[in-house]
Amino acid sequence: MADVLKRDLRLLFPRTGGVDLVASTADFETVEGRDNLAQALILRLLVGRGELRTLGHPRYGSRIHELIGEPMDGPNRELLRRYVRRALMEDPRVEEVTRVDVLPRKDAPGVVMVEAAVRPATGAPLEVKVEIDVG
Repeated sequence: MADVLKRDLRLLFPRTGGVDLVASTADFETVEGRDNLAQALILRLLVGRGELRTLGHPRYGSRIHELIGEPMDGPNRELLRRYVRRALMEDPRVEEVTRVDVLPRKDAPGVVMVEAAVRPATGAPLEVKVEIDVG
């Protein structure tokens, strides 16, 4: 199964934003299998669609960034759900997106928790969670 879901460098997604590599004493850490797929899906959601165009990946990413500054009312939460679902389905390792929930954080206006469940091409269903600041 790890071959199908692949291997990559392990990334750290700090709450302050951005992404960083995780290093051990000898080398950079890697992630494989289901953990790699979960990491790849989170990264796909956080990268703006078209942001990697100059690297040869014009359709990679999501449209979530288009909602920055918009109120997270019912219609925009539904739009966010659709953007998440579409981005997740664009990964060839995902057979189906079975659930996408957008949960506003009451303690942090403009911040939402996105929780999704996907059915990978192989193996059991996988949960993906990412916090997004659209404020």
